[in-house]
Amino acid sequence: MTETLPIPATHALRPTSKFSIIPDRSEMFRLGTSQQTYAHQYSSIYFLRLTELRRTIEKVASSKWGNLTRKPDYVRRILDVTKGQLAYVIGTVYMEMPLKPSILEDIAKDEWTLAAPLKASYYCNEDKIMLEDESGRVKLVGDVISKAQLVTGVIISALGMETAAGDFEVLDWCCAGLAEQSVSKQDMNGTDIDGPSSSGRTAGEWIGLVSGLDIGLPGSSAAEQDAADMSVQLLVEYLASEAGGVEDQTSSTEISRLILVGNSVVPVVSADEEDTKSKRFNASKTKYDPAPLTDLTALLTDISRAVPIHIVPGPTDPTGTTLPQQPLPRAMFGKDLYNKPDTVFSCETNPAWIGVGDCEMLVVSGQTIDDLSKYVEGCDRLAMTKHTLNWRHMAPTAPDTLWCYPFLHRDPFMLEKSPHIYVIGNQPEFATDVVTSHDGGRRTRVILLPRFSQSGCLTLVNTQTLEVKTVSFRVSGM
Repeated sequence: MTETLPIPATHALRPTSKFSIIPDRSEMFRLGTSQQTYAHQYSSIYFLRLTELRRTIEKVASSKWGNLTRKPDYVRRILDVTKGQLAYVIGTVYMEMPLKPSILEDIAKDEWTLAAPLKASYYCNEDKIMLEDESGRVKLVGDVISKAQLVTGVIISALGMETAAGDFEVLDWCCAGLAEQSVSKQDMNGTDIDGPSSSGRTAGEWIGLVSGLDIGLPGSSAAEQDAADMSVQLLVEYLASEAGGVEDQTSSTEISRLILVGNSVVPVVSADEEDTKSKRFNASKTKYDPAPLTDLTALLTDISRAVPIHIVPGPTDPTGTTLPQQPLPRAMFGKDLYNKPDTVFSCETNPAWIGVGDCEMLVVSGQTIDDLSKYVEGCDRLAMTKHTLNWRHMAPTAPDTLWCYPFLHRDPFMLEKSPHIYVIGNQPEFATDVVTSHDGGRRTRVILLPRFSQSGCLTLVNTQTLEVKTVSFRVSGM
C-alpha cells in the first residue's frame, strides 16, 4: 500500500523582503575606472585613519585614565614624550616582523628571482610593536601590549612612560570601541540570541548565508564529486521549499533572501605552456573552462525563482582581487539573470553593506580575517573579528599586507557605524557571538561562515532577534 505524504494544513507564503542599499556606505566601495588607480601614495590612508579616530580615542583615553591618582599627561606628538613622565600617546600600530613580505626588500635585491610562496603566518620571536604618528615612531614594550593581539594599522592610545633605552613601556592601552549604530527594531529582551525563540515563528526576516560554493572544484574521487554535487542540489531544493518534510518546507519559506559570500566558483588554473602554445604562431593561448560559470549560472537561476539573491565576490571569483573587489559583471550570468531587477538578483562589492528592513549587514568574503590571522600565533578568528569592531576598522592591515587601492580622500574600510550583523565568509569553521557596547545599547551579531564545499552548511540569521541557526546538507563522501 502506498504511503500518503503529509500535506501542510495551510499554504506557507514566503515573506516580502525589504531591501535597501545604504548609499552613504555602499557607494564608497563602488569604484569607477578612474578610481581604480595606483597613482597615489598609500600614506594618505594611514593619515586619514589616524586623523578620523584620534578625537574619539582621546575621549576614551581621558575617560579611562583621567581619574587615576597620578593623572597622566596627554602628549600629542609621540617624540615629545620625556623619560620618567607618565603619559599617554595616540598613534598607528606598526608590526615590525622579519617574516612579513616587503616590496622594498624585493626591489633592493641585485637579482630578480621568483617570488617566494605566501607564508601561512608572519609572527616570530623577533617581532617588535611600534607606534607612530606624524612626528615619528617609538617601540612599545611590556607584557600588557605584547598580549594585546594587535596588528599593523590599528589606531590605539598607549599609557606608560619612556624607558632609559628610549622605548615606551605600556601600562595600559585602549582603542575607539564599538561605533554608533543606526536605529533598529531589534528586540533582544526575552529572546535567546544563541538558540531558537520560544514564541514559535519569530518577527523580522530570515537571511540565508552561504560561503565557498566552489562550483567546479574537482573531487579526489567520483564518489566525492557526486557527494559535493548532491549537497548543492539539496541546497537548491531546500531554498525552493521542495526538500524534506512539512516542517522543513515551512521553515525554508521563512527565508526572505540569500547572500552568497565569496568563492562561488573555483579559480582559473594555469595550464602547462606546451598545452597552451599555438603551433601556428608559437604564441600562448588562454585556457579557460566555462563549465564552472555555466553551472553557477544555472544554480543562481533556479534559486532566484524562489528567493532573491545577493552575490559577493571572493578571491577565487572572476573579478579583481584588490579590495574593495568590484561586483561580478551581471552580463556573464546570461540574459535571464541580467534582466532581473536588483531586488531579485544583485551583484555586490566585497566588502558590502546590505540593508534588509532596518537591519544593516556588513558582509566580507574573508580576506581581511585571513590576513589578520597571520599576525597572531594561535589566532582565534572569532575573537579577531570582534576586535575589528572595537578597532572601528574592518581591514587594518590594508595596504601593508592586504591589497587595496590607494585612497586619497577617505578610508572606506573604517567603521563609522557598527553593523547589526557582521558576516565573514570562507573561514575554517562556523562560529558566532554577539559583541555588546559598554553601555549595552549597541549589539552586533558576528558570524563566521565555513566553506559550503567542505561543510555543506547553510546559515540562517534573523534580522530582528539576531537569532542564528544552521542547516547541514553535508552528504557522506564530502
